[in-house]
Amino acid sequence: MFNECNFVPQNGNFDNIQYCHFVYETALAMHKQPFSHPMFYMHLVENGTGVLKIDGKKYPLERGTLFFTFPWQEHEIISSDNLIYFYISFSGNGVKERFDRVGVSKENFIFSDFGHLNSFWMSAIKRFDYRNANILTESVLMHTLSFIKKEDEEKSDFIEDRFHNIVVYLDTNFTDRDISLKTIADVFFYSEKYLSALFMKRMNVKFTDYLNKLRIEYAINLMAEGEKSLSKIAEKSGYVDQFYFSKVFKKIIGKTPTEYKRTIKNR
Repeated sequence: MFNECNFVPQNGNFDNIQYCHFVYETALAMHKQPFSHPMFYMHLVENGTGVLKIDGKKYPLERGTLFFTFPWQEHEIISSDNLIYFYISFSGNGVKERFDRVGVSKENFIFSDFGHLNSFWMSAIKRFDYRNANILTESVLMHTLSFIKKEDEEKSDFIEDRFHNIVVYLDTNFTDRDISLKTIADVFFYSEKYLSALFMKRMNVKFTDYLNKLRIEYAINLMAEGEKSLSKIAEKSGYVDQFYFSKVFKKIIGKTPTEYKRTIKNR
């Protein structure tokens, strides 16, 4: 496996953008982190998995993930499983105009499903030499930017798909007594604050309220099936504390578990 690091000679000004590096990075572990560069960087994950830590948040990295970092923006790129990626560094007055056209910003800087461009980047870096450096590097940057769509709907669809996966995960694992906003945030690489706000926006309900609703509905099913022990019902529903379970149950149903069991018995 090769690690290709090319410096682009500054012998031209291509549309007010100057290029500095075109790199195939296979030796991430050798670099001191966190990174903080004076230039813009465009990265494309070629293989493996990892995590991008930036502005207090975590983002999953996998083959085909395209992401941008901005001048002096401190960040970490952490390999989970043989993370390998390309990157181009660049600067100049023309960057903002190009980013504005496609909607790249500090709020919209990471994109999925760009794996179809890996072969193009690989072919370009293998052809790289002093004579074609600027033209080749510019062509890779512009060609890649051309695939980014500015429409807010695309980003919204991506978030919707991610949130759907979160809800499915929670619907499947709600009886796990260790599940919490933090554990879900860690699994899906979100901050707790962001995930909490996303739940309110998408579900119009707090995360804890949704989790408790799932658990209490499950507890009611256990009662209907004949389970008599409240401690076992609480435990099977994901609660460590039977008294807390009873408190939540009454808040949602309007009756204590014991009172509710009597209504079942009298039917």
